[in-house]
Amino acid sequence: MTQCATPAVLPTDWSREVDVVVLGTGFAGLATAIAAADAGAQVLILEKMSQAEEGGNSKVSGNMWWTPTSATDGVTYIEALCMGLTDDTCIQTLAKEMSTLNTYLGTLGVSPSALGVFQPEYPELSGSSTVRTWSNGSGGTLWQALRDAVTSRKIDVLYQTPAVDLIQDPSTREIKGVIASSGGKNINIKCKRGLVMACGGFEFDHDMQAQYLPGWPVFGHGSPGNTGDGVKMGLKAGAALWHMNNALAHVGCFVSTPSDPKSIPIPLSINSSCILVDKFGSRFMNEQRTERHGFGHKEYLFFFDGLKQAFSRLPCYAVFDETGRKAGKLQGGLAGWFGNHSTYTWSSDNSAEVTSGWIKKGQTLDALATAIGADTATLSATMTRYNGFCTAGKDDDFGRAASSLKALSTAPYYALPIYPLMYNTQGGPRRNDKCQVLAPSGDPIPRLYSAGELGSFWGWMYNGGGNASEAVITGHIAGTNAAGQGPWA
Repeated sequence: MTQCATPAVLPTDWSREVDVVVLGTGFAGLATAIAAADAGAQVLILEKMSQAEEGGNSKVSGNMWWTPTSATDGVTYIEALCMGLTDDTCIQTLAKEMSTLNTYLGTLGVSPSALGVFQPEYPELSGSSTVRTWSNGSGGTLWQALRDAVTSRKIDVLYQTPAVDLIQDPSTREIKGVIASSGGKNINIKCKRGLVMACGGFEFDHDMQAQYLPGWPVFGHGSPGNTGDGVKMGLKAGAALWHMNNALAHVGCFVSTPSDPKSIPIPLSINSSCILVDKFGSRFMNEQRTERHGFGHKEYLFFFDGLKQAFSRLPCYAVFDETGRKAGKLQGGLAGWFGNHSTYTWSSDNSAEVTSGWIKKGQTLDALATAIGADTATLSATMTRYNGFCTAGKDDDFGRAASSLKALSTAPYYALPIYPLMYNTQGGPRRNDKCQVLAPSGDPIPRLYSAGELGSFWGWMYNGGGNASEAVITGHIAGTNAAGQGPWA
């Protein structure tokens, strides 16, 4: 995102004037636009990506959501998920609106169909029995239902038109418009009632990762358009930040070119032919317990070895033998950006990836350790111990299911570097229960709102589907409130 200087005086050359400007076409942006239009506002959506790539993380997600059995029970579980990092008013609003979400979605033609996944995702937390998960049983996805609702309301969407800065009154701090890039030039768009940032997180800005996340690098599962634009614009407008250390990810993915990070999902829970070792050759987790939204990386991967001055598990390595190589391709999982937009086809027996050098190969374990920079004695001891568990039918270290214990003893040996696969970040400008963006003083920045995962209410982790629920809810709140503002002259 190219930053422009906020003008010292308001511009007079407005390319366009509308009541409410919305940034982004994910769940949050679409729900915002629908609510604002239904409240009588003229709405314009600005989308950074092309029409073929619209929808942010939402379009390429699992398109599921969850609701609590009651608002009271929802508060208990959400409090446990947020770990004291989100204020009570926001939690109560989220739980209340989630408890009636299916009714609202019904007005948009969505017929919720019950699911059994992530129900609950964290049964060990207080209030977890309240979780019910859903998909769109009326056909299509939740994203498409919202997109169709935007189309039916004849709401304009400008593609490949990213916001590059907010236009803020220098005396009142009121947001009066936005500078957007269109066709190679900047244009000024007036928002007479309000502006809603629903432009996602900072998964694809590694400089921001290094400053805010407890471990890095982490690679995105969703839209590469999520480069922290809303965080940067919000900071410049005087916003406070919160939840910036909160990224939701699991083990893991392979990244072919870190300088151009296109993550390829490697769902190890469906391949029992691997173990995971750290950079030095030590096994560190139950490889079949990798895909919970929060625990997959927060428990296991963001471990910093102070003596060695390294994140010893970034990357970690999936280690397997010749039998495992032939057992089936490691790549899997078609959700996310890779599943929707990549043209790469992983070979059925992983042979092409060995030939290309993506998968490291060694005729012996010592040779493999050398290839990945691990300690030879450590990797050998790890393999001997693991194979002993396979013979005994019991994993004494991490409790991996006996049915998944398969000895790795057929040369040659292989290793694939694995990084956390990040669904999204939750951090951004802090907002209140009205979805107004707040200054450090706690006062709202006039006419500025946010929705979705940009400054999410989820303080530490979320149950699967929770971001979708929040995005729709906060979009509805932000759109309604922005449209309710009186227009400035």
